[in-house]
Amino acid sequence: MADIATVVANLKAAYPRSHIVSVDTPAVDDATFVAVLQGRGRIKVACDPKEGKVLGEFPRGRNWLDVVQELHETLLVERRGLGRMWNGVGAAFLLLLNATGMVIWWPGIRNWKRALKVDFERGWRRINFDLHVSVGFWTILIASFWAVSGIYFGWPRQIFQFVNSFSPVITARPPAISVTPQSYLNDTGVTDADLKTLVERASSIDPGTTLGGIAFPYSRRAPLAILMRRRNSPGYEYVDTVYFNPYNGEYISIWRYGVNQSLGDWIVWSQVPLHFGTYWGLGVKIVWAVLGLAIPLLTVTGLLMYWNRWLRRKWKRLGRTKTAAVAA
Repeated sequence: MADIATVVANLKAAYPRSHIVSVDTPAVDDATFVAVLQGRGRIKVACDPKEGKVLGEFPRGRNWLDVVQELHETLLVERRGLGRMWNGVGAAFLLLLNATGMVIWWPGIRNWKRALKVDFERGWRRINFDLHVSVGFWTILIASFWAVSGIYFGWPRQIFQFVNSFSPVITARPPAISVTPQSYLNDTGVTDADLKTLVERASSIDPGTTLGGIAFPYSRRAPLAILMRRRNSPGYEYVDTVYFNPYNGEYISIWRYGVNQSLGDWIVWSQVPLHFGTYWGLGVKIVWAVLGLAIPLLTVTGLLMYWNRWLRRKWKRLGRTKTAAVAA
């Protein structure tokens, strides 16, 4: 793999008027170096993983997957915080439906086993009912966790304070670090030679890890952050962050995210990996995707039950009333 200092030098040569925000090394979800640059606008640039050459910019427009992701995360609301809040409201209703559904599901001690399977020899209304009941039971735990994590994503600060009130959150939040402003050596705060040295120091400070990337100072008081992966997985749930003073290269501290020291740490940290299921290999990802189909299935079967039990009868009564009125 190319030296990250070489990648940074190539980026500065190709985009001399842009500030390098971060550079991520190739990983399981990206085959190239991926850099984020800030100029007149923010762009993402790919660099060759072997030679470090600049390959080009990522498309700036949104593709259909970006739209689907934004729909899931923010309901396509322009104000991201507002969209997440409405998602949190929906997650709260989902949790309420799960709780009340379990109460309604209980068929009694003698018949509880029958509520765990579908009898496909019955009529379609009974099959629909069995599907709703059995699928709801087998997916109640993961669906409830999705609801809880959705509430967390909607109100992260409030949930964080709530969790911290009964169990201290120690490692699940980044440390507050600032440095004394001095004159920058260049746009990134360090020379290329210094950058290579700092990466080597980070590896010695955090043995057993591999370089995940560099986050350059975003202000004159911000530190230089070198990301070290404890395992090759997407996201930052298994990443250590080694902080340096960008002015003199002095080591400041290390943040080991995911090395949980309390129940509060585990609760806050687990929201992302357990919600998305993308951090334990392809098998878990497939299981999570299949289980995710339970939500639309329960929605459809629930609507059909509502139709069978109430709307259909009301529709017939309205039809009879209309027929009688016409006859009169």
